[in-house]
Amino acid sequence: MVSLVRERARAIAMERGLGLIIIDGAPGIGCPVIASVAGVDLGVVVTEPSMSGLHDMERALRLLRHFRVQPLVVVNKYDLNPEMAERIRAFCADRGVEVAAMIPFDTAVVEAMLRGLTIVEYEPEGGVSGEIRKLWRAVQELL
Repeated sequence: MVSLVRERARAIAMERGLGLIIIDGAPGIGCPVIASVAGVDLGVVVTEPSMSGLHDMERALRLLRHFRVQPLVVVNKYDLNPEMAERIRAFCADRGVEVAAMIPFDTAVVEAMLRGLTIVEYEPEGGVSGEIRKLWRAVQELL
């Protein structure tokens, strides 16, 4: 299924003259993720500050390395467990992986979704929006 969606996205991008396709892959490292990762230029790994988040991130980074895909890491809701967030940051630093954004927990994200808006539309000057913009700049620099 992922391969079919990727092919359709590629065809649409070519028709419209678009140079970028963003694939939102499934969590984990199973077959759908492998199909999402194969042949991409950049992999953004979103994790949360927990032991399971660290382990899942480590596995995702190994998968990206296997496919020779440049990784970026985002720590979502980092402020719910600052010590673990710092451990994730140190883990990434030790392996030369950039942590592109540290997104804080904010109930405004849910409020935005309930209104059918992105958080950047709903609260453009908020901390979450600032980190998302920071992430986007990091992605643009690497592509």
